[in-house]
Amino acid sequence: MAKKLTKKEKLRKLLYLLQLEEYQLPRWQQWLKKYPIEKLEERKKKLVFTWRIKTTFILATIFSFFKEEKEAVAKANKITSPLFSFIKRILIFWAKFKLHRRSDLIRIVITGSYGKTTFKEMLAWVLAEKFSVLKTPENFNTEVSIVKTIISLLKPHHQILIIEAGAYAPGEIKKICQLVKPDFGIVTVIGLMHLERFGSQKNIRKTKLEIVPFIKNKEHLFLPSKNNEMIDFPKTVRKIALQLGMSPQAISRRLRSFSPPAHRLQEKHLAPNVILLDDTYNANPIGAQRALKKLSSFKKYQKIVITPGMIEFGRKQFAVNFQLGKRAAEIADIFFIIGRTNRRALLAGAQKAKKKGEIICLEADEDWNPLLTRLLKPPTVILLENDLPDHYF
Repeated sequence: MAKKLTKKEKLRKLLYLLQLEEYQLPRWQQWLKKYPIEKLEERKKKLVFTWRIKTTFILATIFSFFKEEKEAVAKANKITSPLFSFIKRILIFWAKFKLHRRSDLIRIVITGSYGKTTFKEMLAWVLAEKFSVLKTPENFNTEVSIVKTIISLLKPHHQILIIEAGAYAPGEIKKICQLVKPDFGIVTVIGLMHLERFGSQKNIRKTKLEIVPFIKNKEHLFLPSKNNEMIDFPKTVRKIALQLGMSPQAISRRLRSFSPPAHRLQEKHLAPNVILLDDTYNANPIGAQRALKKLSSFKKYQKIVITPGMIEFGRKQFAVNFQLGKRAAEIADIFFIIGRTNRRALLAGAQKAKKKGEIICLEADEDWNPLLTRLLKPPTVILLENDLPDHYF
């Protein structure tokens, strides 16, 4: 029998879920209709006690003396949302004022369904040969995180500002561009990511292309030729760097020395005959196919795929994961399906594969390492494809 939670423990779990769902109450409530909050554990991440969480926690604690905990957190979030929206507007004004005083600053905005962080890091790495570059940290790409970067990190010596811009809804890329006023705009790919939130690929395309009117010189605008097709990263970086006055030799030298960000098909040698392909960051159909293609290139190796599948594809989620399961089973000698979120689709796809290896299903919180160790027959290459947040099982 599950341990009964104290009021404080329950409130913490509800707040952790709220933070995972980025304070979007409808998504938070939808999750709670499907699962008991007792099931949620802080395994991969921990609740971050931001000012918003602290304020919401204090109010929710007070309300919980008169209401059930779920109602208390919902009411607290409704009260804090306008307050933090007001604070956000002040911060945006401050960031705009700071940028207004930097007419000399070259501003670059990168958006797209996938590949934003990798492209940003590659471009920043190349341009840093000649310029003082400020880029948004890690995969921070919301309006708030961009504002915080500008306020806290932009210094007089910076010559180039590179912004990664994400979106969950139409209008969000437009807001970021209104803030930054970019000189260069890049859309890496227009794919299906967050289809669940956008509703259609048409809405995704429309949102990503909100960047277009802001780029006055169209030679500074880089777009994919069609949906689900990525731009050529090195080629685009080279064009931008040439336009900014870098020499071809310097560009080539920097591109050769570039290392992709962590968890983006990162190759790690765990032992002399055991290779790990770490592709655990935010899997998407294009990236997954690229990862599986790389896995298949290890001709005489035992091949293992470990994945929970992909999320936020709405009505296409089953089909997307079906194809992933089919292709993974065709390539892998052992195929681990992690968790239940996409198990049915991944299994259905794997069972349709022409050539099938061993298929193993595990729960999301099971430690697959001991079993994997027993099954290794080096030389071995292991593909870790995606890793889901704690509120997916």
